[in-house]
Amino acid sequence: MAIHTELDPSPAESDSLAPERLYPEWWGAIPQMGPKSSCKDVGYCGSCHPNNLEIDSRHAFSCVTCHKGNSQAAEKEQAHIGLVSDPGDLNYVDQTCGKCHPSQARNVRVSSMALAPSLINHTRFAFGAQDTSVPLFGVRGVAGLALIPMPDNLGLFREMISSKASEESRISQDKKSVMKNLGDDLLRRSCLRCHLYTKGSGRVGEQRGKGCSACHVPYSNSDSKRPYEHVITKTPSMTACLKCHNSNHIGCDYVGLFEKDFNRGFRSPILGGRQAPTIYGSEQHRLRSDTHFRGGMICSDCHPSDQIHGSGSIIESDKDRKSLSCESCHVDSSHPLISKTDTGEVVLKRTQDKRVPLLRTEILPHSVDQHKKLLKCSSCHAGWSFQDYGYHLMLDERAEYWMWSINAAQNDPQIQELLKKFVGDYAELVPPRDNAKLPLPENDWTLPETKDWISGQVRPGAWFKGFTMRRWSSPPLGLDGSGKVSAMRPMRQYVISWVKSDGAVMLDSAIPTTGSGKPALIMNPYSPHTIQEKGRQCHDCHGNPKALGLGESLIGFQRFSVQPILNPETRISGLNFRWDAMLDEQGNPTQSSSYNGAGPLGPELFKRLLFPTSRFRSVWSEYLKRAE
Repeated sequence: MAIHTELDPSPAESDSLAPERLYPEWWGAIPQMGPKSSCKDVGYCGSCHPNNLEIDSRHAFSCVTCHKGNSQAAEKEQAHIGLVSDPGDLNYVDQTCGKCHPSQARNVRVSSMALAPSLINHTRFAFGAQDTSVPLFGVRGVAGLALIPMPDNLGLFREMISSKASEESRISQDKKSVMKNLGDDLLRRSCLRCHLYTKGSGRVGEQRGKGCSACHVPYSNSDSKRPYEHVITKTPSMTACLKCHNSNHIGCDYVGLFEKDFNRGFRSPILGGRQAPTIYGSEQHRLRSDTHFRGGMICSDCHPSDQIHGSGSIIESDKDRKSLSCESCHVDSSHPLISKTDTGEVVLKRTQDKRVPLLRTEILPHSVDQHKKLLKCSSCHAGWSFQDYGYHLMLDERAEYWMWSINAAQNDPQIQELLKKFVGDYAELVPPRDNAKLPLPENDWTLPETKDWISGQVRPGAWFKGFTMRRWSSPPLGLDGSGKVSAMRPMRQYVISWVKSDGAVMLDSAIPTTGSGKPALIMNPYSPHTIQEKGRQCHDCHGNPKALGLGESLIGFQRFSVQPILNPETRISGLNFRWDAMLDEQGNPTQSSSYNGAGPLGPELFKRLLFPTSRFRSVWSEYLKRAE
């Protein structure tokens, strides 16, 4: 199957509104299924499951080997005693996959993909619930992690405020305590639905199994809600990775997707007078994909097994990871997933015909010592970056479904189910002409409730979200934890509101205070998966206010000045800042990072880059001459 790289969708001429009209059924090639064989000792299982009597030859065991239950019982109730419907489920993996793959099963149960330690602990740090983002909590209490706490005092907050209204300092302390609990509630009811202990949401693109099945049982991007085939694949496809790694996080950028804003005014195109299908819960802008994707590489060509399955212990920081850098492929040839041929060529292990190009030292930017010493390769070679500013989150306990219906395309299945239930298809920009689901009469509306993805407990209210501004652009630069210049992105610029069911406003656009005592205005280093063959031009960094952390700005040269394009945020009490700026004009930080040692550029480097020297101008002039 040809790799899908178009920048603009070209729908098929049929009238079908299947997702494949706008998005491919598979990102990249279909995973290799291998030959099939008949399952052994099927017993009575085949009478109800006639389409599952074959499986890939390596796993052609009896049904009960993987699914347990009783294949010799003719009645469903008896046959399903002890049944494991999804053998990949990490709660049962020791009895199923772990029988043949003990180390992988043991490691994946305590892996980052299973326990979500980075998401949990960085978010709790941002809400002031802990002093550090070092992993302390996970979705299970294992491997030295504690179970993420249950929020315990949200119901008491209103009484606390009303009974102590004259004690401002105590109220402030109460708000800090409640903000910590709100962070845990947000994680449990909104964020933590993608770890391996949960099943996929069932939306188009996100249908998957649990645990091992999430990756090794192939589901396509169709809306069939069933595996593509009754097989277990050795090498998962990239489509499996995007079941979780979507919604303007690393993964979607690799294939060139940028999630559109939630407001229904952004819904397009209209196909045949009907609303177009979506993937991952919302529509996507189609941008330039990563050069590695266009070259046919999948996620596991860069990320080896011990990073995906885990190593058996919790990784605390990037320093603990095995070196998986651009240099390990293109300079040192030390990456574990590449090898050398007899002729000395560096190639991918998975597909020996994929040659790995080595660093071209004759290119001027590659020959600059400071670049080699200070820069991460992605800081120059990232084609674009997610830049979603001002993450507004409201815990709303009112039945205000019409108000939220115009922003129905939120990437949260619980929110979408609520709005579908009460507003019907009238949350769409173009409601269906036939068989439209009508809204319920407002007299029949009930207060919103959403479930905890870990405990399954249902609690009042729902977390609605939005952004001050969403855009893609060249990323600003800052420092990662090792002191290297890195691309930066807004990650936890939280603005929290909370309205009770009777309309009482408990919090109104409040920015949490982090565990280090700073406002939760956070930009973090990351590696955009939008790598292009050609890097940034020199002037894209040197003398560029946006690149240096000053935000989108115009700069004057004859008389130096920096004129911001975006106005400061003035609607949040006690703070005056700009969402896209990490520094003020003097180079003082206005935002921070949740990674230890990371943050905006230091004062010396900031000034050196903001005011290019005559040497830089002469080198730049020489570079332009070479390019002619």
